[in-house]
Amino acid sequence: MKINKRSIIVIGSSNFDINLKVKNIPVTGETILSSDMHTGFGGKGTNQVLTIRKVGGEADYLTCLGDDIFGELYLDYLKKKNFNLEFINIIKNQNNGIAIVNIDFEGRNTIVVYPGSSSFLSPDIIFKNLDRILEYEIIMTQLEIPVETVEFIAEKKGSENIFVLNPSPINKDYDYSTLLPKVDILIPNEVELSQITESETANAGQIEKASKKILDMGAKNLIVTLGNRGVFVNNKDIQKFIACTDFKPVDTTGAGDAFTGAFLYKYSKTKNLIASADFANKVAGLSVTRYGTHESVPDAEEISNMRDFFKY
Repeated sequence: MKINKRSIIVIGSSNFDINLKVKNIPVTGETILSSDMHTGFGGKGTNQVLTIRKVGGEADYLTCLGDDIFGELYLDYLKKKNFNLEFINIIKNQNNGIAIVNIDFEGRNTIVVYPGSSSFLSPDIIFKNLDRILEYEIIMTQLEIPVETVEFIAEKKGSENIFVLNPSPINKDYDYSTLLPKVDILIPNEVELSQITESETANAGQIEKASKKILDMGAKNLIVTLGNRGVFVNNKDIQKFIACTDFKPVDTTGAGDAFTGAFLYKYSKTKNLIASADFANKVAGLSVTRYGTHESVPDAEEISNMRDFFKY
């Protein structure tokens, strides 16, 4: 099999983000005022591929955009960012995906996503592009696109492809036991780990037990992001917790995507799970000290200037 020198393709969602700064996250029936608003170009797929590019790597992107005003803005943005448009699909008569993000003064957030055009990223679209997709060494996706599409990718990937899945958001009614044996690297957060395994993940021992269930279900490698507790790396040979630098968060939106994108970049270069998780942990840690999603990610120059910090 020919492997593309760019090595990574991300297949995922493209949502137009509306971010609202609030004193407190609203509860049912409550109306509150926001003190600030900014818009951006998000979706887990976009956030992850832009992180790869920003920290110094290259990646191509397969996504679906709507043909409404938000889709038009999104396409213009991807053009300005010099994306390869070969894999950008415009879905006629459909709205683009939208995400409404509430961010409180402690940096915590709640997110409501309307998938829109992302829900039209079908197995048929993957099939039409399959030969090209299989040229990439690393194939990355998430669950903001239809799960049957994720299953199709997992089924069709070759032995030389590394299939990476960020299982977000979780569908509590879905049986992951048939998908996980086809996953080379699974990157959930601790809540997603808990939901997939129906286990508690409040402490290190519980995380280890839940992680073993994932490996028993067939996933080859597991990288669990734990917020301010760091990250846990697990496979048949490794069980390692990596601590998180003590950053003061101002906006945690997109931190998981920053981690995933940075991990993919480093792993594509090193094939070292621990070094890649350590690097990604630091990128994500820095990102939460700034507002925005991929805008908050340190770029390659900043990382180079902080080489002592990023040294593994």
